[in-house]
Amino acid sequence: MKPKKLAFGIITPSLTQLEPIQNFLDNAKKLGHIIDDLIVCCYDFGKPDIISFFQKECKVTMIKRGHSFFLQNSLKNLGLSNEEIQILLGTPNLEKYGKVAYGISRNYILIAAMFLWVDYLFFFDTDVLPEILSEFKEDKYKFEEIDFVGSHLKYLKKKNVVVTTSDYTGYYIIPKMNFPYLMELLQGIQKEDRFKYISSVNTPVTRNTHLQNVFNTKKALGGNLAIDLNKFKILPPFFSTTLVLDNECYLGRGEDTLFGPIIYNAGGRCVDIDLFIFHNCFGDFPNPPHIHIKKNVDRFFYACMGWIIRNPFFNWLRKEYEESTEGINYEKRLAALKIGSKAAAEHFNDKRFLKLPEAFELAYKKLPEDIDHFFRLTETWAKMKALIKEKQR
Repeated sequence: MKPKKLAFGIITPSLTQLEPIQNFLDNAKKLGHIIDDLIVCCYDFGKPDIISFFQKECKVTMIKRGHSFFLQNSLKNLGLSNEEIQILLGTPNLEKYGKVAYGISRNYILIAAMFLWVDYLFFFDTDVLPEILSEFKEDKYKFEEIDFVGSHLKYLKKKNVVVTTSDYTGYYIIPKMNFPYLMELLQGIQKEDRFKYISSVNTPVTRNTHLQNVFNTKKALGGNLAIDLNKFKILPPFFSTTLVLDNECYLGRGEDTLFGPIIYNAGGRCVDIDLFIFHNCFGDFPNPPHIHIKKNVDRFFYACMGWIIRNPFFNWLRKEYEESTEGINYEKRLAALKIGSKAAAEHFNDKRFLKLPEAFELAYKKLPEDIDHFFRLTETWAKMKALIKEKQR
């Protein structure tokens, strides 16, 4: 029987360093997994010597966002029109704002994997490692190496499982903070369930076990994600939205979060495999993140903006698929956000937070346009898959 092709998919501005890709390649090799392809989606290719280094390990496919002749030619040869190719690969905010929606970036890699006849595609972010933070006490901490590829494969091969995923060890993506009307701010961005954690926890997440609490989920996390491309029939595209405000383009979060419900609606499964790989999201572990450092305030602001941009489509999608919808309605969330964003602007001495209510309203006004884009994308995606399937025969 022909061996299955395995590929790593990486989204990065530019390929300039060996870590963490080399860590994942070494982890796979050590545990007997052959990685056939490395697919990198970037704004520019980066350092030639880094690319050459990885080419000694596996086949490397570099895909430049907005300028991928490999994908454009492959889709054209498949029989898709220029308009259909634009729906799949278009980057309308790249030239003016230098931004590409997260969903488009992931789709570049996913489509490339299809044309490379990859069976299993593994996504990880550039700030994660194939190990688990198992202990953390004061200045002492310990990591446990895991079988990243093998753990995902174990569950990907089960019936109707299209995606395997899991959360992370390490510090939470929002540092500890507390100020008057923080709860209102979190209600406005639809994250009020994290209030207790954000306002009280200052230690990283640790795990001393893995692959034990495995369960079906609709929450996929893109930095710890594997996809079975053999479940071709029910494989959807990624999707996320953008918003232009005050001549700046903001990226909506959640292209991974939206992936899960779409898969279930198509008859597939997404499984959390309880593999909390380490996420060094602030870049200076083990130092605790402090919210008043500028880079951390920036991160928090863009996270708030990203969730606000995501939420209208996310709520529509859950309602469309007859899932539970959000508990607080539009007017109440907007009223809370106006209070919370003003408090945040004062607390951080940062007027950018005052933009959040306007972004909230614009994101909801833009929802019909985003829904139309989503349907055009899924229709074109289905046509592309049918043509690829026909080509396989």
